Amino acid sequence: ATSQIKSPRAGLPAVGEALYNHMNEGPVCAFDNRGADSNIITFDDKEAAHAAGYLVLHCGACGACSSWENLIIEYTTRDNMAALANDCAKTALFGGGDDAVAECLMDPKIGFEEQCAICWMEDILCTKKHCVFIFLQSQMINNVGNFAVGEDEITSASCEEAHCEVGQFVPCSGATRRRMNIVSSISRPGAQQCGIVDVESWEDLFFGSGVA
Repeated sequence: ATSQIKSPRAGLPAVGEALYNHMNEGPVCAFDNRGADSNIITFDDKEAAHAAGYLVLHCGACGACSSWENLIIEYTTRDNMAALANDCAKTALFGGGDDAVAECLMDPKIGFEEQCAICWMEDILCTKKHCVFIFLQSQMINNVGNFAVGEDEITSASCEEAHCEVGQFVPCSGATRRRMNIVSSISRPGAQQCGIVDVESWEDLFFGSGVA
């Protein structure tokens, strides 16, 4: 586990530069505010989206998890997705194949659509490759629930971030809770949350008025 801790710690500054330091600049995923019938597309920046009459759903380009259905899942599982994905990760850790992990992610307990589930599956397998000893250590000390991502704290989550997000998970998924400015069970510094999302209430958007 010690060697696996050293590697992500060295890589975290590059992760910060790639994912967070310019999060509120550049491409955005935006929608035309028509509820479940909304068109969801990528714009060069928030100004271009607003000029076209669209509202920002999340920082960064749209991806496989940026559909209306998957966005709802990102919101409704904000307090337990880390634990649910952890259960799917155990499937990979203890001999389950790629299909088993994807099926776990598409199971009604989570419910991702197939292409979004594949992004998560690939991320889980990447984490298995690079962070398995940190994960096992956390199991042994009953700390697997520590999904925190601090500035200099190495957990399973921060190890995954250092090895698997830049160039892989984030471009594939598009939507993530931090890009949607949704506070989740993974504790993060405020600077790691998108600050230009136009949705004031995800609850109202998905389960109330249907518009932002």
